[in-house]
Formats: sequence, structure tokens, C-alpha cells
Amino acid sequence: MKLTIMQPYFLPYIGYWQLIANSDEFIFFDVVQYNKRSWMNRNRVLHPDKEKEFQYVSVPIVKHIRGTLINDVKVNNTEKWKQKILDQLTVYNKLKAPFYEETIELVLSILNQNYDSFLELSIETTKLICEYIDIKFQYQLASNISFDRDSIEKPGDWALEISKKLNATHYINPPGGYEIFDEDKYKLNNIGLIFLKPNLTKYKQAWRADFQAGLSIIDVLMFIHKDEVNSLLLGDFRLMTKADMIKNI
Repeated sequence: MKLTIMQPYFLPYIGYWQLIANSDEFIFFDVVQYNKRSWMNRNRVLHPDKEKEFQYVSVPIVKHIRGTLINDVKVNNTEKWKQKILDQLTVYNKLKAPFYEETIELVLSILNQNYDSFLELSIETTKLICEYIDIKFQYQLASNISFDRDSIEKPGDWALEISKKLNATHYINPPGGYEIFDEDKYKLNNIGLIFLKPNLTKYKQAWRADFQAGLSIIDVLMFIHKDEVNSLLLGDFRLMTKADMIKNI
């Protein structure tokens, strides 16, 4: 069983979806503190000003004390964030993105629901997008898994202990942060440690001359038919060992 563990994100880039598509089970890592400087509640889409590369779409978070866990973070619904996002996405209508109508319909299916917690928003968003692009999505919350926390000595041990608990044969991680993983520990437990590095292959972003790589999955869906997106999720990446990662620095 191939396992991936990631923090919840809002409309993340294609690499996040490649992890889901190439894993048998996905774990929302909700048991650590929320980092307001992270990408969890925001991502990038094209900017309406052609002189600027991108703009951020984001979900406002209720102010909370330092150390608040991800699964306790609330969405600030006193702000009109849903309409703001829809307004920001009109840039794709102006760019005549070929799949604007379908993608906006998908976004509306997400935004038409009410969300209290950020985790709930991330889960529902992930479900709906996976359904739209036709990829299997089986998930659990780390907070619901009774893994051995006493054995965690280093950051890379979280994934190891969860993988052991769920009898995973392989653990797949994004390329960032590969250095925190002790490959010998994974080998000792007969768990293959794999890093998935997206190729971020260029696609036509309307008439824009300079391709903006790594934008939100929404940008991809605006310009590429969902069937072709499915193919990108299943093949437009490299699977690497930690040794491979070190060689490619």
C-alpha cells in the first residue's frame, strides 16, 4: 500500500494532486500547529495585469493563539472571501480560457457550501476536485490514527510511524524537505521511501508569452481538458530516491 501524508491546502498546485493520484491512501496531517506563513490557506492564479505574473487567492483564517493545531483552525466567514475569489478568477474569462465555464462550475460547487473549519474546507475541496478529474481519493485524518508518537525523535519520523501503523509498503513525499528523512529507518521497517518530483510541463496559458509554472490546479483546469489533466497526474513527474534527490541538488 502506497501512502502519502500532507497538510491540508486550499487549491494547491498540480504536485499535490499527483501525490493523491499515485497513492492508495492519503493522510491529512492535521496534528501539528498551523503555520500562518505557509501556503495552506492560499495559492496563486494568473494576474489580470499582463505585466504581473500572478495574484493570490486565499481563505481568511480566524485569529488564534500560537500553537493552535491545524484541526482547530477556523475560517473567518465574516469576510466576503468567496466572492473575492470568484471575482479574481474572472481573469480567465477575459483570457478566453477554453474550460472556464466548467472550472467555474466546479469552483461554485465548492464555494456554495458552508465551512467552519479550514480542515473541513480543504477536505471537501479535495473530494470535489478528485471527482471532477476522476481520480480515486481514499483518505484519513492523522488525528484519528493511533500511531506511536513516543517514538518520534525527528520530523521525518512522523511519516514513518503513521506508515508503520497503516502497514504501508511505500511512503511517497514531495521533493521538498527530503533531507529530514532517515532512509535507513524506513528500510529497517520494509517501507520504500519515494519522492515525487513534478515536471511542471508547460501548457498554453492563453496569449501569455511567459509560462507561469506551479500555479493552482485551477489554472491547469482552466486551460487543459480534465481528461488530459488526469494523464498529467499519472505521468508528468519523476519518482526519485533520497540518493537521486541528493545527486540532483
